[in-house]
Amino acid sequence: MEKVCKVSDVFENTMKGFFVKNRYVLIANVNGNFHAVDAVCPHMGGFLPIGKLENSIITCPVHGSQYDVKTGKLVKNVPSLLRIVTGGGSHDLNSYEVEIKDESIFIKL
Repeated sequence: MEKVCKVSDVFENTMKGFFVKNRYVLIANVNGNFHAVDAVCPHMGGFLPIGKLENSIITCPVHGSQYDVKTGKLVKNVPSLLRIVTGGGSHDLNSYEVEIKDESIFIKL
């Protein structure tokens, strides 16, 4: 388990990005429950912590695809010219196990 931050660093119903072991991760506090997923959108590289968090759904600030921070699952894939041209598109984010210990947030990478 890798220490990411203190519990107090991520206020309830907000999210924040961190650099841990050579990768960006997003920690979301949804109604007092902490979740961890990749912080970079796999489609166009949008930095998800500057996106919008509504309940447990995060919206990519670059192209609008949506992911559930509880599972990392893609819940809405927004078509884009790049996806149409390349045939690529969004896919699920990696999701990481979270553990709270001594008022700190740890994740399993």
